[in-house]
Amino acid sequence: MKVGMSLGISPREPISHTVEVVQNAERLGFDSVWIADVQLSMKDCYVALALCAANTSSIMLSTGVTNPVTRHPTTLANGFTALNEVSNGRAIIGLGTGWTGVYSIGLKPAKIAFLEESINNINTLCDGGEVEGANGKPYRLVTATGKIPIYVAANQPRILAMCGRVADGVIMMGGANVEFTKWQMDHVRRGAEEVGRDVNEIKFDLWANIGISDDRDQARDDVSHWVASQAETFSKWKYLPPFLEPFKEDFRRASESYNRLEHMSSHAGHKQAVSPEFTDFVALVGTADECLERIRGLEALGLNGVTLAFRAGAGGRAARMEEISRDIISQLK
Repeated sequence: MKVGMSLGISPREPISHTVEVVQNAERLGFDSVWIADVQLSMKDCYVALALCAANTSSIMLSTGVTNPVTRHPTTLANGFTALNEVSNGRAIIGLGTGWTGVYSIGLKPAKIAFLEESINNINTLCDGGEVEGANGKPYRLVTATGKIPIYVAANQPRILAMCGRVADGVIMMGGANVEFTKWQMDHVRRGAEEVGRDVNEIKFDLWANIGISDDRDQARDDVSHWVASQAETFSKWKYLPPFLEPFKEDFRRASESYNRLEHMSSHAGHKQAVSPEFTDFVALVGTADECLERIRGLEALGLNGVTLAFRAGAGGRAARMEEISRDIISQLK
């Protein structure tokens, strides 16, 4: 099972330090790193990815995630072609409809039809083909060197089905819960079946936050900023599956208190909006053995990988990475 790491670059953090973190992740056995693209509250992921590509040799590199609203598909195709070149084929395009980076500038996330069109256009452009422009005239990417895998962040039925039709991989954003994850994977399978596609062509990667501690309350606090982000996302859903219904109050509180300029910040005030019950439902919290047991239960569903986000906590980020490498990665591999 592949294990990745998700991170954002704090305004207080030098980009050069992010490169050191990714170098350390490679040394510790992480298979991939995904850097958030949130242009107002985090440092630029593309500069960081280019520097990481030049200073690592095996770890896969991606956005976690970007979108076709603030980044035009032609810009994405050209940028990732360059990243693939400098990394010697280690680029993955992590793509979604857009959320914090889009809402924060008064725009709306991409509609699913536009996202699907963007994915098809990026694939065509990277492969050297022509795409029809808004004026009806064709254009192509002269820098094209070949298709780059596209993983799509998804958690609701229509976008999950779309992933089944066109994505190389699915970044499942719901939470580390077996029922939720199986529900998501089933929607992807149905989308693949619609177009006669073999679902085995699609990689399933679950994203979750992890808090390892013998003190469960401390573990919960370590993931609360991410859990609040998930709750705020679910507050926008028009339909909640039965397993999310018990947490409607969490979603309401998160929606009312969420500050996008503190998105994914461990100092965010809105992290107090979520309950221990919802935290336990969506995140990996507890001792290392408890977290590993949860991951193994999820792996049994057919996951290809899990991507972990985590707070630095006592001893700093390096200490958390060492802990995950020793207690999680070494056991899964």
